[in-house]
Amino acid sequence: MADPSDTQRFPSGVPRAVRLHGQVLDPSFLDPGDLILVACEKPSWLQRRIQRTQSQLFEWDHAQWHHALVSGGGTEVCEAVLAGVVPTQYWKYMAGKHRFKVRRIKNATLATRTKVAYYAASMARTSYGFGAILPISSTLNDNDPWKKSIFRSSGVVCSQLYFEACMRAGILLASIPPDRVSPAHLSATSEMDDVSLQWLRIKEPDSPTTV
Repeated sequence: MADPSDTQRFPSGVPRAVRLHGQVLDPSFLDPGDLILVACEKPSWLQRRIQRTQSQLFEWDHAQWHHALVSGGGTEVCEAVLAGVVPTQYWKYMAGKHRFKVRRIKNATLATRTKVAYYAASMARTSYGFGAILPISSTLNDNDPWKKSIFRSSGVVCSQLYFEACMRAGILLASIPPDRVSPAHLSATSEMDDVSLQWLRIKEPDSPTTV
């Protein structure tokens, strides 16, 4: 049981919605460079569309993940959202509305995995890769990642962010162009190991009684 007011464990505090939920992924087991795959318990139309498209090529164990975060260690993450690549913390996913899968690169030292986190963070403010959406969909529908596309993107999507950060650290997770990588590809690659989830219960301290 952790106290959300513990500034050593949670230096930036814990949002109220997370405190009310009462449970978070334990920050202490998340290393820099870990991959955090995310699925919403009640996915939106777009999230369901991503899941359906990924299921054309992958089983549900992999197809269910519609978003990917790059762990910076602890509560720190980097992600590609519609506004672009942003360094942030994992709190918005910790209010009981999401499922998770954590993966770690095989046979990579902590120093190498830390480089992955660094390279992802160095892409902050890169625009979102809207132009990659149709090529990724085509790859999943046709099972042909090398099929030519008229669409090009100068930005990145969430799975591409992680994949490219790994490439810059000298790690190739799959034989596929970076702009064709989906969260399901990252879930399925044999170049990573699954990491057992560790949860931390949090409890508000008792309010002082007044006499």
